[in-house]
Amino acid sequence: MMIAIRLKCFIFAVSIFACVVAAPCLGQSGPIIHARATCTFELQGYAGLETISIYHGTLAAGESLKVETPYIGLAMLIFSGGQKYPVLIGRKSSDLIITSPDEPPSFADGDENHLFYQLLSGEKPVDEGNGFARLLIQGKELLESSSSMQTVKELQEKKIEFQEFVQSNYPELSHSDLLGRLVNQYFMMHEYVRYQQKGSPAGNIRSRYQQEVLAGVRSLLVLLQDDIPGNKLLNYIIDLYYNRGMVTLASFIADNFREIAYCEGEKPELSNFPANLKLTLSDGSTAGKLGKLKGAKTFSLVSSDCPVSMVMTVMKARETVNTKDHTINRFIIVVPLEKLSAKHRGMSRNVSGGKMLFINDEKWREENLAQKMKLPFYVEIE
Repeated sequence: MMIAIRLKCFIFAVSIFACVVAAPCLGQSGPIIHARATCTFELQGYAGLETISIYHGTLAAGESLKVETPYIGLAMLIFSGGQKYPVLIGRKSSDLIITSPDEPPSFADGDENHLFYQLLSGEKPVDEGNGFARLLIQGKELLESSSSMQTVKELQEKKIEFQEFVQSNYPELSHSDLLGRLVNQYFMMHEYVRYQQKGSPAGNIRSRYQQEVLAGVRSLLVLLQDDIPGNKLLNYIIDLYYNRGMVTLASFIADNFREIAYCEGEKPELSNFPANLKLTLSDGSTAGKLGKLKGAKTFSLVSSDCPVSMVMTVMKARETVNTKDHTINRFIIVVPLEKLSAKHRGMSRNVSGGKMLFINDEKWREENLAQKMKLPFYVEIE
């Protein structure tokens, strides 16, 4: 019975998602937004671990707008000044009133958002109403319950609780930010635990920690295999650790799941690196042209949307620094698929003393690099 119910829910969620990202569906609904102050804002929705834009625009004071959308679920109302407020979008249109970007929106009497905001504030409304709002509050409480554990046993029990909650409610969670928050906290929980065992060497602490993290990755890949492609989920997890500066652990995860440690796209065909290519140092200053650089070179293609490519590039740079052969100058040359940014250059912070350079030649990039390539990818020239 549970399998049948889950399958039915999953098919329903897929139909909504297809509706959101493809052609408009029949019976579109959405909020009617009333602005009492001029504001620029975006309504952002969720599809699994990804975000989607529902609407972006500006309303003058006194204007109203009906946002037509097939999206059903939790959205985030994000103002140009950075203020963010949650909004539930249901099957029926509802009135959303913006008084000021510095205040939460208000809603018409009886709107399901009333219940949600009451629950968020800790009130206990009489109306039993909306199950989705209560599900989000239940997920919030689960997140809050996960910060006091100390033992591996408590960690494992809480991970199972997270897994069961996600498995039972995935179709609804996939249209909210709660799924991402649950995955984030699922791995953050590993930091709370004491891994020292009485009588065992201190060196075992790191090993036990790593093995628990790998077990967590493996469990989520199995749990969500029908909902999220493995390579996308793995990149999401790797990005969590990369953004916290835990590059070694991120690469350890990639090494243990090599069959899915990649980003989708066409396999690159790239071998022509002209001598006049412009190179940049990590601080953005000019490093001359490629033809003037003497030594062995590894060209590493990266994308800011592909965390595994950035992590593995950092690890290659570290190998270059630690090589025992110091008779040859060795350089890691980062080849960004996008315009060179601070995020690309920031990789060098994870490499001490590494010879990491960056191609900064927009004309060559536009002519030779597609935005969608299968990564990681390296070209080595001795």
